Amino acid sequence: MTLKKTLLASVIGAVVAGTTLLPMTASAETLRIGYSADPETLDLHEQLSGGVLRFSHLAFDPLVRWTKDFQFEPRLATEWEQVDETTMRMTLREGVTFHSGNEFTAKDVVWTIERLKESPDYRAIFEPVASAEAVDDYTVEIVTTEPYPLLLNLATYIFPLDSEFYTGETEEGNDKAEIVKAGNSFASRNVSGTGPFIVTDRRQGVRVDFERFEDYWDTESEGNVSNIVLTPIAENASRVAALLSGGVDFIDAVPPNDLDRVREADGVNLIEIDGTRIIGFQMNEERVEAFQDARVRQAVDLAINQEGIADRLMRGFANPAGQFSPVTSQWLPFKTLQRTVSERREAVTSLSRTCISEAFEGIEPWR
Repeated sequence: MTLKKTLLASVIGAVVAGTTLLPMTASAETLRIGYSADPETLDLHEQLSGGVLRFSHLAFDPLVRWTKDFQFEPRLATEWEQVDETTMRMTLREGVTFHSGNEFTAKDVVWTIERLKESPDYRAIFEPVASAEAVDDYTVEIVTTEPYPLLLNLATYIFPLDSEFYTGETEEGNDKAEIVKAGNSFASRNVSGTGPFIVTDRRQGVRVDFERFEDYWDTESEGNVSNIVLTPIAENASRVAALLSGGVDFIDAVPPNDLDRVREADGVNLIEIDGTRIIGFQMNEERVEAFQDARVRQAVDLAINQEGIADRLMRGFANPAGQFSPVTSQWLPFKTLQRTVSERREAVTSLSRTCISEAFEGIEPWR
């Protein structure tokens, strides 16, 4: 397994309330961002993608969100408790308004969860959730079909929608709440969230304009950005050129081939952080009977040169991972799993003599 790193670059640092960019200036700014992916839609439940998730944190707020050290941070949910094995009770933040001016209450959370369960992209993720009920205006109970320890993880995907705004019919007689994949629905073109920024203009594939929401509830978070212009630039070279020429102030997904050029450019900050994306290899025991033997699986694992993959294929921008998920703020040290090439060769050869040659006729590892 390899843990992929994230590369970002910025010329003008700024802090967006509710997001994490670089604090370097104190005055209000218009932040011009060049992203590798455009939010395909304004409907959060239409498409599960990186572009839409980034947009979610600008125009909406989740019930809880991850911190940099992988802890849960209260957002629209201020407290939570496990009432019984299958019921979690959440206390919601009071005094929050949507961009439309409607008040945020528990009914919006219930409405959102019910819609998530109908979404083609989220239906499977929210299958463990049996129901959600508003106890009162600021208390909601979420019930799972069986004990489910990852409910808070799911809550990071719950960005409450303005149920009143999205309820009813359009002038054409269409349901405002309808989820239309790659379609032209009301929710894909209109937005009312509780987030720090309001969408003021959107030309799909061209740009999205945001303006700070003056009534945003979180007045304690740092922030000096008054407007954001999000421009999708899919081509790597064009995105880097836009940054270096001053066309944009911030880009993501800096291509490895351009790292030195970006790093050496005047007035540019290159930020490298460990990401949470895991690239792994799974052995299907149902299709390949040999993989049912733990020794075979161990031999395959030993045969894979993770350091070589991280260094050569990923060009040094990945770390060998020892597990599929983070443990608090630290990943399981890979050094406990590291072996030299000769050690791996010896281990694989030993195992192959007893099982691999029998399971896969003609296969000779490390030949």
